[in-house]
Amino acid sequence: MLVVRGSSSNYFFAYYLDQRQIKTFLGSIGLASTGSVSGWKSVLNPLGLLVKPDGSNAAAVGLSLFFVVGSLVQIVGIVFSKPLADRFGKKAVFISGMSITAIATALVFFVGPTSITAMFTLSILWALGWGPTVPLLWVMIADVADYSEWKTSRRATGFMYAGILFALKAGLSLGGALSAWVLHAHGYIPDVAQTDHALLGIRLGASVYPAIALVLSLVCLMMNPIGKALNACIQDELAERRKAYA
Repeated sequence: MLVVRGSSSNYFFAYYLDQRQIKTFLGSIGLASTGSVSGWKSVLNPLGLLVKPDGSNAAAVGLSLFFVVGSLVQIVGIVFSKPLADRFGKKAVFISGMSITAIATALVFFVGPTSITAMFTLSILWALGWGPTVPLLWVMIADVADYSEWKTSRRATGFMYAGILFALKAGLSLGGALSAWVLHAHGYIPDVAQTDHALLGIRLGASVYPAIALVLSLVCLMMNPIGKALNACIQDELAERRKAYA
């Protein structure tokens, strides 16, 4: 899902969004060069965060800022992940975060070519939802290992982490391929003005298709029986068993 969204966002900025509007937006926040580069802008230029006077790299700078802003907001979400999980439970926080992420992702489809501010606002909303889920995923895998031990008296932590890492690597590969397949199916041709059908494919790849994957993940997550109460029960019972073994 992340790979499909990320890859399609590149084409979304390059072909769908209005390049002049991107340049204007970036200029309004001080990321446009008018000639010689000096001072703090000399630091941004090597990082690809400064628009050239002719605006030829506006899409690239806009995309870079899009991901930078999202990453910074994700860090804030990660910081609040544990306090939220302690209060509401990991499963509840994960479902809430993914729901926000799915909504923000789907809403990208309705962003107009000149609505640059709306695009960046949705990137912040997306990151706010996704951030708390990042560390919780790995903690919830450990909860599944605890659940397995609770049910069978056998622990399979290594097997479960190996399985999720394999799925992660496979998903990254498949996500990249899916992004290319979606573009090809809609008639994308590189480095030319895109047809309406190709632009539709770019919009769907950056919004609706990843949102569908998120919703399917949410359905699976809702079927997970390990909520806050059950997890506390499992931890208490396992602690008692280990005392007995000791």
